[in-house]
Amino acid sequence: MFERILIANRGLIQANCVRAVKQLGARALTLFEEDDRDSAGVRNADEAYRLEQRDPEVRPYLDLEQIVDLAGKLKVDAVHPGYGFLAQNARFGHELRKRGIHLIAPSAGSSVSLGNKAAVKEAARQCGLPVLDGSAAVSEVGPLREAAARLHFPLLVKPAHGYGGIGLRTIRDAGQLEASLEAVHAVSRNFLLNSPDLYIEQLLPGARHLEFPVLRDQQGRTVVFPELDCSLQRRYQKLMVETPAWGLDPDLRARLQSEVRVLCERLEIQGFASVEFLLKEGRPWFLEINNYIQPSHTATSLLTGVDVLKEQIRLLSGAPLGVSASAVKCDRHVLGVYVFAEDPDNNFVPSPGHVDRLYLPFGEDICLQTSIFSGARVSPYYDPMVAKLLSCGTTRDEALLKLKIALEEFFVEGVKTNLPLLRGVLVSPEFLDGGLTTAFLNDADTRHRIVEGIKSERDAEVAALVAALALHRDGEVLKRVGADEGNDNPSVFSAATRWLKPRKNRRSL
Repeated sequence: MFERILIANRGLIQANCVRAVKQLGARALTLFEEDDRDSAGVRNADEAYRLEQRDPEVRPYLDLEQIVDLAGKLKVDAVHPGYGFLAQNARFGHELRKRGIHLIAPSAGSSVSLGNKAAVKEAARQCGLPVLDGSAAVSEVGPLREAAARLHFPLLVKPAHGYGGIGLRTIRDAGQLEASLEAVHAVSRNFLLNSPDLYIEQLLPGARHLEFPVLRDQQGRTVVFPELDCSLQRRYQKLMVETPAWGLDPDLRARLQSEVRVLCERLEIQGFASVEFLLKEGRPWFLEINNYIQPSHTATSLLTGVDVLKEQIRLLSGAPLGVSASAVKCDRHVLGVYVFAEDPDNNFVPSPGHVDRLYLPFGEDICLQTSIFSGARVSPYYDPMVAKLLSCGTTRDEALLKLKIALEEFFVEGVKTNLPLLRGVLVSPEFLDGGLTTAFLNDADTRHRIVEGIKSERDAEVAALVAALALHRDGEVLKRVGADEGNDNPSVFSAATRWLKPRKNRRSL
């Protein structure tokens, strides 16, 4: 087992990696920018080191040379990159290996790099998996233009080494092709992706998004976990996870698990990986293999009792798989949502700033992971996810009830969040029927309908009165509110008073 591990990331994944490393008995080191000095991961690490802003054009967390130099000076055994940033940067791993430092990321024994999505798709096709039509990965515009003419619009253009939805562009017609390719090339440069290669893929609107987490050790022992349904997304980034997927045909589940195992054995994967599919009208299509831990994989740990993050670190240190496929039980149901500091009413624009007050939910079978606290600063420069909230039950209805109650108890003041949207999704007919798709939140009218659906007339009256008080501080209104405060009659004025009290846990719609 590794003895000293550097976590080269920030936010929630940083905090989770610090915890996992310490629980494995290793020493957890991490790094930080000045604004993140008080974050949970930095506070809880055994050692923490501040990064310098050496280049005004490159954020410190993307400063490959500085991080590699720091890892060498600290004499760490391994670096955990989390997700995003340098997690899929081939040069980062190469520079670490030159110094005898392991990168905690899966490897493939074949000639296929897991970071090259187009090459992995070809390997999946050779294994007999259904793959969406698309192009080869190239940097020249000509072949991509020819591929677009051969396929049917709408299409997706993707960077060959992208991650987390970064760089994906939808092409509705031939006139958008050139501008989309240029935009994706620019994103590839900004996020230090490994190459300028792009590829085009057939867009599958109205599909569900499923992924199968996999652990595989150096001896070839493999566990394919139950699928995660991550269909609720915005800008190709996941907002919800459910496992097992509601309404999935058991025969299809067994078939996909078998195909995932065959593909991982063909690629000789070692470590942790996640194999993703799109599902439309009961027909699955292979999408990609992600080679990094994602927020959704906490749901797998809750469902099965296997700490996937700890197993990932163990496997990359050379340890054998600590769980067998026969020991993985799936007799529960897990639901989870991701809380972002953003404004869904304004096309999910990030909402950076300071968290003035924070009230967190708790309860049996509730799992909350967060990187914020009262007084914390939400950075304008990075991914605005601030928390994961998950529930577990013996049935879907039980897990849903627990999650709905927990969301009602979750209160953040100082920055806008997507909490009202998440509350609305959980009571929407589309979710209750298991009909969510990746395009569900694309339409602004749909988002508005979902949030408005959880409001009552009384909520609207109270909100209007609170706004009037805040903006005008009308003397007569304040007198009426004060007089009404001790009245047993639950009027709009007494409700507004409760909303305005400084420490009352009342959500803002």
